[in-house]
Amino acid sequence: MKLLNTTYFSDSKLFKKIGKVIKSAGIIVIYPALILYYLFKDSKVPKASKTLIAAALAYFIFPADSIPDLTPVIGYSDDLAILYATISNLMKYITPEILTQVKDKIMEWFGEVQIIDAEEQKLLNKMAQSPKKDNIR
Repeated sequence: MKLLNTTYFSDSKLFKKIGKVIKSAGIIVIYPALILYYLFKDSKVPKASKTLIAAALAYFIFPADSIPDLTPVIGYSDDLAILYATISNLMKYITPEILTQVKDKIMEWFGEVQIIDAEEQKLLNKMAQSPKKDNIR
């Protein structure tokens, strides 16, 4: 897909960033980034929504944040806000298959999914409560 061929967002740049921050950022930051990544790869997600995803992931990758990523948790708060705001706008596209892909990758990288189970449950609860509308056209 052409959207991946941008200056700031690509598969390799995303996974390189994740590799650099995986220990300091932890599962809680990587989880929403992976959800967006797998949404981006999903053929059912409209191109306009993928543009939003690419922008959010580019912000996550881009080294010049509004809050530097030097301090664990606090340094990633701006990244988390952008990632979760984007997820909130695209909830209708999140499927059990996408969540399974995310959990499989988390398991591969971290060897555990207990924290993700709790995050996933929060997300599923939010999805159940939110109307199924597309905020991005």
